Amino acid sequence: MQEGYDPFSSRVSINVSVNIIRTIVMALTGFLMVPYYIGSLGMATYAIIPLITSVTTYFLAMSDSLADAFTRYTAISVQNGDSDAVNRTFTSSVIGMAKCVAMLMPVVIILSVVAPFIFNIGDTSDLSVQLTFFMIITSTLMLSFSACMGSVFMAYNKMYITYVGRIIQCLLQVGLVVLLFYLDTPSLTFVGISYIVAIVVFLLIMLASLKKVCPTIKFSREYYDRELLSKMGRLGLWAVIAELGALLFIQTSMVVVNVMIGSEAQGSFSVAANILSMINTACTAVSASVIPLIYRSYANKDTDGMIRTLKVFSKFIGLLMAFPIAYAVLFTPQVIQVWIGSGYDDIYPMLYVMLPVEVAVCVSSAMICVPIVYARLRHLALMTVVLGVLNVIMAIVFIEIGWGTLGACIAWAISMVLLKMIFYPSYASKLTTDTHGKYVHSLTSAYLSFIVAVAIGLLIRQFYTLPSTWMAILLSATLSFGIYLIIMFRFMFNDDEKRMMETFLPGFLQRF
Repeated sequence: MQEGYDPFSSRVSINVSVNIIRTIVMALTGFLMVPYYIGSLGMATYAIIPLITSVTTYFLAMSDSLADAFTRYTAISVQNGDSDAVNRTFTSSVIGMAKCVAMLMPVVIILSVVAPFIFNIGDTSDLSVQLTFFMIITSTLMLSFSACMGSVFMAYNKMYITYVGRIIQCLLQVGLVVLLFYLDTPSLTFVGISYIVAIVVFLLIMLASLKKVCPTIKFSREYYDRELLSKMGRLGLWAVIAELGALLFIQTSMVVVNVMIGSEAQGSFSVAANILSMINTACTAVSASVIPLIYRSYANKDTDGMIRTLKVFSKFIGLLMAFPIAYAVLFTPQVIQVWIGSGYDDIYPMLYVMLPVEVAVCVSSAMICVPIVYARLRHLALMTVVLGVLNVIMAIVFIEIGWGTLGACIAWAISMVLLKMIFYPSYASKLTTDTHGKYVHSLTSAYLSFIVAVAIGLLIRQFYTLPSTWMAILLSATLSFGIYLIIMFRFMFNDDEKRMMETFLPGFLQRF
């Protein structure tokens, strides 16, 4: 193997590739299942499924945030090579997550029982709604519980195991729905059953892989550390507050628009929000792979290595996403018209306001793990809540003075600039370097690329109008993005950055 080969870092590209495949599979199946559900169950019954999944967001805000906190301690223990510490953190995190799930289960049961009486369920039977609510939310909590095992894979930088498991879970869930609908009369209850069966299979895959990745890991009451669990719980509490604060942004903005303007305006706002969500999902598919590297650097007390990794990753993600965001800005009318049809001109200005801010959101995504790694989440949580409240207040004021839905978009953009463009990079820099401007270069590089791409696109638009067809959009996006990637890798990184990125490739590619 070539000199300087690092097996740990070389798994980054594998993690990214498999995670991108997972993202595509889940997005594609979700896209295809919507018309299938509507055709099989009817619109009124289908509407209950996204309603349930939206409710799970609030459960995930609590359970996933605690899981992130528990993951920190397990990952660092694995990196330190202390088997007893690994078993203590693993056992304590499993017991901690089990307690979390147990505490939430009464809420799940109550919500499931009362669901038919607080939501409009049409002609769907009360029992099927109650069972489906219970099974889907329970499967969500079981998914959060799997983070206890996923943290071990993360520590070894083998997150692709989790991603492969999620792909199998997704395909199995969809396959079971189709099979059950084929064998019997389509029912909402079958959807819930498919979720439960799929998550059980996923947990079995994770459990079977655990010993192979870490042969010394052991769950035992003798390793249970109440004090350690308390410490993890305190960090988890701030993580929960931060996640609940994050719900005060785009999700709450939709509620404000619905209440103050109406459901039709909220529908248009939701389309813009969905586009932002797709960008964030694509961005997260890449940024998640930096987390094991940061944990390793922290465990090894390699602050310089952590800073270099953060700078390269944040710059890479920013540059990578700058072009797709610029393309979406340039060709918003064509994309919207092809996707949902004509007559939605009111969505264009919303995206013109919100999309440029997404560049900063993407850059900061590489830094999200830093406060957790340093166990310094309090300031982040409080700032998230404060700016979330500010977003709601501004949205109400801007709508009240006559700015309409665009006012909510402006409020969101201002709050995101303050949180993602200013606070996140500054706070990450303060934690890692005791200064505030270490990661400004990543932001400036990303925005410079975004501005240049938009400027070139505006020039091209003077001579060519892109047809409003999927073929034209996909072909032009693929070709232009390919050219952009060549220019990006050739001219936008220095030699040191290129050498670091080469270490993220598998060994057989590094030899070339």
